[in-house]
Amino acid sequence: MYACPNCGGNIKFDPATQMMKCSYCGTMISPHDKMYAHGADEEKGIDTEADDEYEVTYYTCPQCGGELITDDNTAATFCSYCGSSTILEMRVGKEKKPDYIIPFKKTREDCVKEYKKVLRRAIFAPNELRKDETVDRFRGIYMPYWIYGVKKKGDFSVNGITSKRRGDYIYKSHYTMTTNVDVDYSGISYDASSSFEDRLSEAIAPFDLNESDHFTSAYFSGFYADTSDVSAKLYDDDAKNATMSDAAAIICKDNTYSKHGASTADVVRGLESRGTDVSHKMGMFPVWFLSNQTGDRVSYAVVNGQTGKVAMDMPIDIKKYFLGCLIIALPLCALLLFSRILIGPKILIGLTMVISLIVLILANKQANTLFAREILFDDKGYNSKKTTAQIRETQELLKGNVKIKKAKITPQNGGKGVTAAFAYAGIGLALGSIVGMGPLIAVIVLVVMLIYNAATKNIVPKDRVIVKAPFSKKVGLTIFPLITIIAGALVFMINPFQDSIYYGTAILGMVMTGYTVIRLVARHNMLSSRKLPQFNKRGGEEHENED
Repeated sequence: MYACPNCGGNIKFDPATQMMKCSYCGTMISPHDKMYAHGADEEKGIDTEADDEYEVTYYTCPQCGGELITDDNTAATFCSYCGSSTILEMRVGKEKKPDYIIPFKKTREDCVKEYKKVLRRAIFAPNELRKDETVDRFRGIYMPYWIYGVKKKGDFSVNGITSKRRGDYIYKSHYTMTTNVDVDYSGISYDASSSFEDRLSEAIAPFDLNESDHFTSAYFSGFYADTSDVSAKLYDDDAKNATMSDAAAIICKDNTYSKHGASTADVVRGLESRGTDVSHKMGMFPVWFLSNQTGDRVSYAVVNGQTGKVAMDMPIDIKKYFLGCLIIALPLCALLLFSRILIGPKILIGLTMVISLIVLILANKQANTLFAREILFDDKGYNSKKTTAQIRETQELLKGNVKIKKAKITPQNGGKGVTAAFAYAGIGLALGSIVGMGPLIAVIVLVVMLIYNAATKNIVPKDRVIVKAPFSKKVGLTIFPLITIIAGALVFMINPFQDSIYYGTAILGMVMTGYTVIRLVARHNMLSSRKLPQFNKRGGEEHENED
């Protein structure tokens, strides 16, 4: 804890002024000025600490193992990761100094303002998220990030093939194109904490490194920081792929490659064919962090402490959602059921089947998303810290449920793109003629396709990893829409004379589909929260007995 040089009071970093401010006498000094810390024998500050370490207090949650560090010696009363209201275990130690730090620019008041602005648009959000006691749990945390620099200098070659038809013959021309490049990227960042979910860290990106400063622990005064436990090399390939794809897109603005049958992906492979130098530095980035525990699950809200960008898990209040649906559905049901002139029994049951099919597709997709989210499939940082037993368990769950969809790579030839656009416009003209709007639809399709071709010309296609949930995790969501579709098909096949059978089947189908929608909302709430975390750090009930 830093002491004010005038009155000896606690002095903390103030985001509004970007200065260290005394909470008693209002004295302000620069974070890099010499300051005294209570209990220390020497001055603290970047200009007086010659070593690469600084002293911190560690707070570890006994429930989940989540760990934070701070310069303050005030007891922490709740865990930011699992939301447990408990006194965290405290110990003193040393941490390696990061290279850079981006100080908090947004105050707590700014953070709460941005958070509430998002909630105002979320009409179905639970009232729990709006309560003052919930908002008061926002905590300023410096999150560790690895900052990557990628360099490549020298020649690289790309092969291309073009073909032309002349009569019964196809002539192919082979080209080798060599280019000299000097690629130098810096400031690519990925979070270095397994506790901070990659999905959330990416959602509040980017941070502006132009506003970074040389590290001094004075910036931590009044805030917390997470510890780095992810290897710098974990994101090497991501950094290289991102930079080489960007460099290839810039290079391919020159049509030389596309004219000679090479795609942007070919240029990326050419750039990656030789050695690329990757460097790493550590930075601490500001994040306002809020956890909200409900039962055995926890949801998060995070705010970029530099830009104010908000990302949050947004559950739905089922009562509010059901009331909103009733307000919309009751007039529509009255119209459909009592206006037989507007809609007949067969059309009604057909509409029910279409709605059930849409719900079935959504349920299947949501089951896959929930499955991938529950195992944190895309979270590299978290997965890198899994124990051997956890890795085996995940592999068993994924067996037969993961496939890779290869990207379709074709030369980005502007002429072929224009040809395809006119071809689609011709199809639009033919189909639009049926309703007497052929020319208008053709023009719309042509414009859209030309814009699409221009926008995607230099985008590098990438392989997609598709994760499917096991059948046992889907059947509960998909069974009722499937029954509705089958029942509707059987009624159409039997073709009974009584309209009551059509109406009865349609009403029963609507009830089952409505029940499925309610279950989808419940599953959405699961998607917007997660099991209480158990980190592979000191502490954590699930890991205390591991060998």
